[in-house]
Amino acid sequence: MSDPKLPRKARGPVASWRKSSVFLLAGAGLLLLGMLTGFYLFFPAETLRQRIIQEVETRAGVAVQSVQIEQVSLYPLLTLDTRGIELGLTGLPHPLPIEALSIAPQWSTLFSADPGVLVHGSLMNGTITAGLLRSGAINARATGLRFDLPIQKPLPFNITGTLSEATFDGGTRLDAEAKTQLLLRLANVSVLGLELLKTDGRGLVLGEIALQAEGQGRAVKVKTLSAKGGDLEVKGNGTLLIGRTASSSRIKFTLHVRPSPTADAFIASLLELAGKPDPDGFYSLNLSGTLDKPILKPGG
Repeated sequence: MSDPKLPRKARGPVASWRKSSVFLLAGAGLLLLGMLTGFYLFFPAETLRQRIIQEVETRAGVAVQSVQIEQVSLYPLLTLDTRGIELGLTGLPHPLPIEALSIAPQWSTLFSADPGVLVHGSLMNGTITAGLLRSGAINARATGLRFDLPIQKPLPFNITGTLSEATFDGGTRLDAEAKTQLLLRLANVSVLGLELLKTDGRGLVLGEIALQAEGQGRAVKVKTLSAKGGDLEVKGNGTLLIGRTASSSRIKFTLHVRPSPTADAFIASLLELAGKPDPDGFYSLNLSGTLDKPILKPGG
């Protein structure tokens, strides 16, 4: 006949193991909480500023002239929140204002060989979200960014509009094996400062622009490029070889352009200089040269 006390004794080691596990997890939790609290209380804002400069210059290849940060806060679970950033970059006439920027770990990658962070930014009346890994791999999306881009050569003018949607999947380092996919959709695009091209004195309206590209390393193939809803209807494709600077980056595009039914008569007469249109009314143009000095010629 079995002793009724044996099952209780058998459960003794299990209960002891569970109690030890609870103490172990509680201790680990308190340790992590203490580390987060200390990091929160003593986080050096100057270190963050220097790290932003380092990351932008190393990964984007753009020289940083100045960085100003109004407020830095660190919340539980290592979420870093910054407000009122002004980023001065070489080539921009004015500092780039960033209203808010938050950075948090990608917890699913934290203990892997390639940990990463999640970035969310509010700027230019729109938002940017991105996942960035230590290896340089990045997946990003932007919506609603309003831009006013000044161009000085060959003539001074401004390109304005809204980046309604952009997706990028690639790397911040343009290694030979790195692959890139890019999709851009822009709305309400206009060119201000070229009023001489229109008899009504208004800027050149380009309307909606879409671009789809893929690349490997520094070689990028633009599979489709189109513009509609403005003074011109455009479709084309081409290649871009990214250099260290705009002057060393080369482009080669084939474009097909025709004036819209509402286009200014002067614009239509300029296109006639490119030769005869095809049966659909498109004129063929070739765009080549460097990014800072593009050359537009009639197509063959």
